[in-house]
Amino acid sequence: MELIWLRKDLRIHDHAPLQAALASGDPAAAAFVFDRRQEERTEAGFIRMDEKRERFLVEGLLEMHQQAGRIGVPLLLSSGDPVQEIRTWCQEYPVKHIRAYRLSGTEETDDEKAVQQLAEEMGVQVTWYEGETLLYSEDLPFSSLPKSFTGFRKKVEQADLQPAPEAEFPQEQAPMFLEEHADSGEELMRRYRDNRSETLVRGGEVEALRRLRQYLFESRDVLEYKERRNGMLVFNDSSKLSPWLAQGSLSPRRLYRELKRFEEEVEANESTYWLWFELLWRDYFHFLLKEHGSRLFAASGIQSLPVEWSREAELFHVWCDGETGYPLVDAAMKELQATGYMSNRARQNTASFLTKNLGIDWRWGAAWFESHLIDYDPASNYGNWQYVAGIGTDMREFRAFHVVKQGKRYDAKGNFVRRWLPALQFVPDKYIYEPYLMSESERGEAALELGSDYPYPVVPLEESLDKQKTVFEAARKQKKGAIS
Repeated sequence: MELIWLRKDLRIHDHAPLQAALASGDPAAAAFVFDRRQEERTEAGFIRMDEKRERFLVEGLLEMHQQAGRIGVPLLLSSGDPVQEIRTWCQEYPVKHIRAYRLSGTEETDDEKAVQQLAEEMGVQVTWYEGETLLYSEDLPFSSLPKSFTGFRKKVEQADLQPAPEAEFPQEQAPMFLEEHADSGEELMRRYRDNRSETLVRGGEVEALRRLRQYLFESRDVLEYKERRNGMLVFNDSSKLSPWLAQGSLSPRRLYRELKRFEEEVEANESTYWLWFELLWRDYFHFLLKEHGSRLFAASGIQSLPVEWSREAELFHVWCDGETGYPLVDAAMKELQATGYMSNRARQNTASFLTKNLGIDWRWGAAWFESHLIDYDPASNYGNWQYVAGIGTDMREFRAFHVVKQGKRYDAKGNFVRRWLPALQFVPDKYIYEPYLMSESERGEAALELGSDYPYPVVPLEESLDKQKTVFEAARKQKKGAIS
């Protein structure tokens, strides 16, 4: 029997392990484990996977259960330690071959090593596949990953490196009847009914392919992607494909193929190139995680910069709850808790505020995003957080986003802020990012009572930036002294 171990590849299209298993001629079953580590609590006290992420995952699994069933493949489901659950399946079923995609995460890599070892002990063959990224590591035109994304992109483009073609669509097998397939469907429906949370989009392969088609060929909004990608309120300002890419319900190769088809049949412009550019960013962070491993989760980052981070829990939770007194930050944090999503522009500003204004350990912020984002994947999340925190691949010594100026630049009329902060509904545009500057009479006219309806700023903006800049300068001196 062939066992396809599913993790972040909840799809039928472009699925090399599934295609190979069905082409082998032996009966095949797919298997997924709800990893118990996701139920653990972080150092800051919250669960690693909140209910919105779980809801999105269950929707993806329900779709996978249906799609796999249509080609005769049963879906096995379990909860616990993935390695131990695979051992149990190998003991209960005549498994001769395990097939799975390799992943870049450190926990995932440890699991792969353990599965390889138990398979050898049990006389089971294992085949690993590359497919998490658009480009394959073995095809990269360098032996050592460039230190910056720009260096990576230029070398990839100079080599005219093309993604591998999609795997063939899997052939249908004679239905393999297992009671566990029906049990899996019932368990997924129970989890779906019990989870009442709402997310920005629905999980699963069908919805992923529908969105891809809509964004490219129906609305053609991809032609304005570069100009609109920093928008924070309008749904089609960006592709919104990241949740399905992270879940594996959408293959990066399918996205690339459809983008190229769009360019050939409709139009190619700077915006369509920019979507390819963003796919390269995604790949870069995955290769970065493969290269640096646990350093992508270290306080000092891949730069080994010994920044003295604060762990003031009360201040951190003010940030989490969107109560900082800075409307751009607060609106974005409210959106995250409500929908499981936040625009890239908002992510950069909220992360910068936590690390460059509050000075709080970037790993707490990254863990909060991990818990809530439906498009979470470890490489992109922790890679981006290190970049903004100033201890990753950013070459600037102290990059900080001014959350008032950013708001005025990217949401000048405050539509995004008013959507998520109704207390500021009647605040004039000129004060929408600085309501604390309003006079008492102006606050009265806007029906706003600071400290009650909306908080005063938790820190002075400019002074807090200067303070943290000093902390970074001390860290660089300490690092330089340690090296010399």
